[in-house]
Amino acid sequence: MMCKLLILQLLAHLVSDFYLQTEKSCKSKADNAFKSRHLYIHALITFGCTWLFSLSVGFWWAALLIAVLHLVIDGLKSVCKNLKGAFFIDQLLHLVVIVAVVALFNKGVISLPIWLPETKVLLWIVAFAFCLRPANFIIQNIFKESKISIPDNGKEQSLPNAGRVIGNVERMLTLVFVMLGQYEAIGFLLAAKSLLRFRETDTVKSEYVLVGTLLSFGIAILSGVAVVLILKS
Repeated sequence: MMCKLLILQLLAHLVSDFYLQTEKSCKSKADNAFKSRHLYIHALITFGCTWLFSLSVGFWWAALLIAVLHLVIDGLKSVCKNLKGAFFIDQLLHLVVIVAVVALFNKGVISLPIWLPETKVLLWIVAFAFCLRPANFIIQNIFKESKISIPDNGKEQSLPNAGRVIGNVERMLTLVFVMLGQYEAIGFLLAAKSLLRFRETDTVKSEYVLVGTLLSFGIAILSGVAVVLILKS
């Protein structure tokens, strides 16, 4: 039961922290920290998702504890926004809090609905949810931390958000192939994308796309393999 509850809480975190949080909210928190009303709205959303995904009325106090600690961590992240690796430290602390609170709650009586899907299904749902919007943020922050960017020459020729959509599709397909055990298909997919070519003068853009591609496939493959290994253990 604890395993399923932990998976549900990880899913709740992905939904509240990535899918239900806007760029406006993130900017407001980053600029105003504890003075931002968006920080407290986000904490309420976190509480709602955490409690809802627990599928247990008695989890309210644990959901409240997670939400309060989430608020504190996000506030401190905004105060220390110039700290190198702030995004990853922030997510690691959220993960530690979730695991600790779920372990603490597990000492009581846990009763999850009988209609809840088996652990295997829940794990794959989390993997697919992780490889969409959260993966985009991870790649974006890796680029930011590594100071990788394309110089703005005023000649943007890419479609708006095209790279993000392509990344989402390739990660979804990669996860499906890992789930089916078709690793050869991943190689074919990667080779197919390598058909994308730039002029020799576009070395910077080519390297930018290559790094993004490797990160995108890497995240999807590691996520899928992680699920497979957990299920085998």
